[in-house]
Amino acid sequence: MNLAKFVASQSRAVMVSIFLLCAIGLYVAWQLPTAIFPQTDFPRVVIVVDDNVTPAPQMLVSVTRPIEEAMNGIPGIVRIKSTTARGSADINLFFDWSADVNESLQLVQARLSQLSSTLPPTTSIRQVNRLTFAVFPVVGYSLVSDKRDTSALRDIATYTIKPRLARLNGVATVNVAGGNVREYHITIDPEKLSARSLSIQQVSDAVKNSNVLASPGLIEENHQLELTLVSGQATKPDELNNIVIANVNNVPILISDVATVSEGVEPNYTIVTADGHLAVLLNVLRQPDANTVNVTDEVKAELTDIEKTLPNDIKIAPFYDQSILVRASMNSVRDAIIIGLLLSVLILYAFLRNVGTTFVAILVIPVTILVFVLDYIAPPGTSLQETDRILRDVEEKLKDTPEVESYSRRTGLQLGLSITEPNTGDFLVKLKSERSRSTRKLRTICANKSNLQNRLYKSNSSEFYRI
Repeated sequence: MNLAKFVASQSRAVMVSIFLLCAIGLYVAWQLPTAIFPQTDFPRVVIVVDDNVTPAPQMLVSVTRPIEEAMNGIPGIVRIKSTTARGSADINLFFDWSADVNESLQLVQARLSQLSSTLPPTTSIRQVNRLTFAVFPVVGYSLVSDKRDTSALRDIATYTIKPRLARLNGVATVNVAGGNVREYHITIDPEKLSARSLSIQQVSDAVKNSNVLASPGLIEENHQLELTLVSGQATKPDELNNIVIANVNNVPILISDVATVSEGVEPNYTIVTADGHLAVLLNVLRQPDANTVNVTDEVKAELTDIEKTLPNDIKIAPFYDQSILVRASMNSVRDAIIIGLLLSVLILYAFLRNVGTTFVAILVIPVTILVFVLDYIAPPGTSLQETDRILRDVEEKLKDTPEVESYSRRTGLQLGLSITEPNTGDFLVKLKSERSRSTRKLRTICANKSNLQNRLYKSNSSEFYRI
């Protein structure tokens, strides 16, 4: 019995088998994780270290080189590459492809833990991550306001929005970029300090030792054991003013006797804008095995609820959404399957006539690029303020371009893991889905309108993702 006779005689069984296979295929396809790139474990670990404003040569000797030497003996490592700048360093560890990258990451973290006591006390390990596609954000939102400063926006982003987004299923972390961090400034009067025979170190130690939260012990009362807490944390300028520095001739010397306390912000070496306003950005990173579309949908729904509780002057807008590219790719595959099915039917019944060629030419719709990035580098040594002044003109040209839906700009920052100088950064431009000009043409127009090529030391424009 040949195959044709078997199929003819067992047509119902064959149809049921085909139906079951199709059902299984649809179920498996529905369960597959969706992301712009497949899950890939690169044999690479990135270490990013901060040390305030330490000069690059000193940073190289005291931080970068000791870390490189400590990492050199880890099994499976084949190359170490580092970049050192003022106050920052990133060390890239490349392992053999046969190495277990998760085990290698644990070895790197263990070595760093052992090394931490020998590094300068001001050094902090910002992050230690293995390199995957999940280290880049899947969705980004900007916070702007016409009434509030960026300090207030950062507080809202850090203490109100970030915790609610971080607890969502599939979200790995939420990074906050831009804005100022509030703090109190103590301005010491040298003459008053000298007149009382005190030193700056004594003032520093007094503030550090008094601004603590500690427990003196436990109290057992009414058959209950209660923990007692004593708080010396200062939350107001008056509380800082009343801190005792020392006793001179049995007279307590207060902070207010030798200094003035005022509200201020931490030194900021970056500038972040969105749609022409100083902004705070929220970058949402997914877990390595999470579904990009589901994560972005949950983030959108949560932000819709959060926005109802925020003041009316605060505006939350997306500047980047990776799910748009994923959905466009999925729709393109779906269209290709439907078109292929229809063409197969036409070929069977039309005996390979020219109808199919015409049908393909009409129905096949290419996926267009909706996001692109403009990287920029100002001349070496250019200050943050001068770089910002140049790029303000670029922002005006972007706002005048009708095809641009929104954009964000980072100066002294970038989307990746690498450290960034104050004269470098990037624009992330989100285009409208319906537009008359191509992405490449719009990118060239944006650069030419502002004379960007002539005003910056180097310009490297690249499409962020290409389908």
